[in-house]
Amino acid sequence: MTSQNSAGLDDTLPDEAIAAYLEEDPDFFVRHPALVTRLQIPHECGDAVSLVTYQVARLRDENKQLKHRLDDLLQVARDNDRLADQLHRLTLELMDSQDLDGLLQTLKDGLRHQFQSDLVAIALLPTQGESGGQDVLSPDDQAVFGDFIKAAKPRLGRLDPAQAALLFGDAADRLGSAAVVPISDNHNVSGILAVGSFEPDRFNPSQGTVFLRQLGQLAGRALRPYRASGTA
Repeated sequence: MTSQNSAGLDDTLPDEAIAAYLEEDPDFFVRHPALVTRLQIPHECGDAVSLVTYQVARLRDENKQLKHRLDDLLQVARDNDRLADQLHRLTLELMDSQDLDGLLQTLKDGLRHQFQSDLVAIALLPTQGESGGQDVLSPDDQAVFGDFIKAAKPRLGRLDPAQAALLFGDAADRLGSAAVVPISDNHNVSGILAVGSFEPDRFNPSQGTVFLRQLGQLAGRALRPYRASGTA
């Protein structure tokens, strides 16, 4: 597109000016339909195609991308429904627990089933008068998780070797990745849930943590009667 200057010379308009004009006047090609048939756009293969053909191809590509996005959203929705159902069933099972040992076993079974994990561990922080024991960290072991307990947030990915050894024992040598969740009750951390995988990418920091937070809160609330009283 050109414009006539005062000296009668044609100055070529910059691409930006032409694009801006067409955006402001979308009916331009309606008033000049002959131009549409004369427009040719280079194709990726090297051949020129008409504007209509190009637009159809672009719309098909955009439609394909939208379909992929919709499929992804539907998959996320299905995953969320599945996780919500599993959390509900785990809640009912925890309510049926008769003692601390039974509750901890239910938690471990639930973690193993929900995450289809290779490794599962529960580590409780010692209550007053406790010095450690099965599923209970000693004060020295507790210090290894000091930063994690202070942050009180789920962590996914690779574990510190010392933390992995405390949670998974000899199997820590085969650990590829893990999800570690604080057991919390009214924002007070009382223990740690951990699921591990031999695959390095099974758990990674890009994954969401909403379900993990809810799981940790559920465990904390279920453990409250036993940990507060110190009974098993």
